[in-house]
Amino acid sequence: MKQLFLFISVIVLTLSCGNKTGAVVSDADTLTVDSIVDMEAYRHSDVYICQRIDTIYKYMNDSVCCSQRYYALMTEASFLCEETGDILYDYDHWVCGQDYSDDWSYKVMRVYNITDSTALVDMIIHNFVDHETTIALYYERDDWYVDDFNPSEDGEDDKQALRSIIRDGLEAREKAKELVGSWGWVGENCPELLLSFEMTSHGLKCTECTIYRLDGFDHPEVTFNGTELWVNEEVPAVHPKKRLYLHLQLDQNGDLTGGCTIRHLYNGAGYEGPITLRKGYFRYRDGAQMNMSDYAE
Repeated sequence: MKQLFLFISVIVLTLSCGNKTGAVVSDADTLTVDSIVDMEAYRHSDVYICQRIDTIYKYMNDSVCCSQRYYALMTEASFLCEETGDILYDYDHWVCGQDYSDDWSYKVMRVYNITDSTALVDMIIHNFVDHETTIALYYERDDWYVDDFNPSEDGEDDKQALRSIIRDGLEAREKAKELVGSWGWVGENCPELLLSFEMTSHGLKCTECTIYRLDGFDHPEVTFNGTELWVNEEVPAVHPKKRLYLHLQLDQNGDLTGGCTIRHLYNGAGYEGPITLRKGYFRYRDGAQMNMSDYAE
């Protein structure tokens, strides 16, 4: 009996060798592995990719249908465009236009250059007229996602354009740091204006916009593209006569100079014309010139 028990133990131990869990490998386990391999192969076929394009163009949603790396570029570029006042897209890359025609449609012409992680798809988008276009796909998260629109060998594609926008936006952000601080009115016959800027995670922000002896503006919007500065506030729904608009540039003396439009609801005050602001400086209309540290309303 002991010899029989020992013989059976040896057989069980032998079957368990090579299997870290000690479990006997079954045909079902082999079928599961084969099924996964077959599914991966199928998802890399042009038949499946065509089906995936149908799903993508059903939603046409950047966050849902684009690759993580492409959407990250798009998000950063969009964020920086809000700071610089630029428009990221003046058209819809999904439909090849600004508007939809009533008979808008798409057609896959061919799927090619399929690798483990990339593929190209030639399409015709009909939007008023036919547009020949190509999209690049990237395989991640167990499926295909749009990785670029209109890819090209010379690099002049959407992804490269997004990188350029990000580079220019970051350069503008660095230059915007030079504007941090308080800027006071310099001149003769223009509003006694005081502006203060600080740098935030959302770009340059105007923390004070005061017209001496009059009033101020509470929520001016600021955009700066590295060269030109816009400060704007308009609330016609609440105060139809209240508006601030500045379009300024740094001149060779380090002053902010440009055009100014101000309308205010008190005393019918208004001004439209040139203005100059100097950093760390304020000049009262009575002629007294003071450093900003001496200025107090």
